[in-house]
Amino acid sequence: MRSVAIVMIVLVLAAVAVVGYGLFNTTLQVIAKDLQVFSAVERPAEFEQIRTNVERDALIGTRLKSGTLKSAEEYQYRVYTLRVKNNGLVAARMTEMQIAPMLQDVLYYGESGEVVIEPGQTRDIWCVLLTEGNTHNVRDIHITYYLWGNPHEVKFTYDDTI
Repeated sequence: MRSVAIVMIVLVLAAVAVVGYGLFNTTLQVIAKDLQVFSAVERPAEFEQIRTNVERDALIGTRLKSGTLKSAEEYQYRVYTLRVKNNGLVAARMTEMQIAPMLQDVLYYGESGEVVIEPGQTRDIWCVLLTEGNTHNVRDIHITYYLWGNPHEVKFTYDDTI
């Protein structure tokens, strides 16, 4: 009887440890970053597609300024890429990046499909920001995701001036 009680206590402690680990590891970890900056003139077909989608109000992304887009010479693309790791025990579903806008920011969009980061998995996620003129690259990026149907958010500041 005593050995059964000891086994039960060990099992309860193991279960508490697993639940505790799961509760304290619900935040995704951003472990790397990358940025590519180039003029919209370098990708004219992509810019024209974005301009058409904006005019038709069919952009799959977030518009930050209203109105039509001007010529490609006036815009720059910034492609932010973050490497994200899920240390938790539950898959992070509907993971996406959202950029806190600045005055020169026009629109942004990310991956079109559902991004799922499985437990223990590391994955790169990206977001394209279209800006007017040449601005600095420092941006606050919010990574939103769902665990067990509950929303979570991680804030990351991309700063290449450090």
